[in-house]
Amino acid sequence: MMSQTKPLRDILHIGRIIGAHGLKGELKIIPLTDDPKRFLTLVDCLLSSDDDKERVPAQAEGARFSGDQVLLKLKGISDRTAAEQLKGRLLSVTREHAVALPPDTWFICDLLGCDVHDQSHGYLGQLKDVQAGPAQDVYVVAKPGQKDVLFPARKTILKHVDLELRRIDVDLPDGLYEIYRES
Repeated sequence: MMSQTKPLRDILHIGRIIGAHGLKGELKIIPLTDDPKRFLTLVDCLLSSDDDKERVPAQAEGARFSGDQVLLKLKGISDRTAAEQLKGRLLSVTREHAVALPPDTWFICDLLGCDVHDQSHGYLGQLKDVQAGPAQDVYVVAKPGQKDVLFPARKTILKHVDLELRRIDVDLPDGLYEIYRES
């Protein structure tokens, strides 16, 4: 079951609104980005529903940090009641307002669903999750009727990523495949 080529998402979710902070309309945000400092320069953004069907343009007027949360002020949201009404919404940006990625890095949402092929074992399945690890991310590949295959996102393993073809080519270390599946 190979995936069909589909266009990349046109928006990227960078945070989820979890409530209001104070009385002047500040929003409490849980960052969904590896770079929470990006909120400090955020201007143009979108308030999105979980299904992406509702997208309301918004403008950020400033951000600060409170622990692992971001406190964000949006233009036109001036009291606690208005801020509370946005609870649960996603804060998103268009690709043109996304942070620039260093070489050989990708947005997780672009990788999910890609077909994963190993040089020795062929088609492994589709990338279903990327788990954050202390040293590097761990990719989780699913194939119906078989155990998931997990491997670290290392340059020595990831040989080629083609987002247009929705394909990831890997070279798993000796013995890793056999831990999860029989050859």
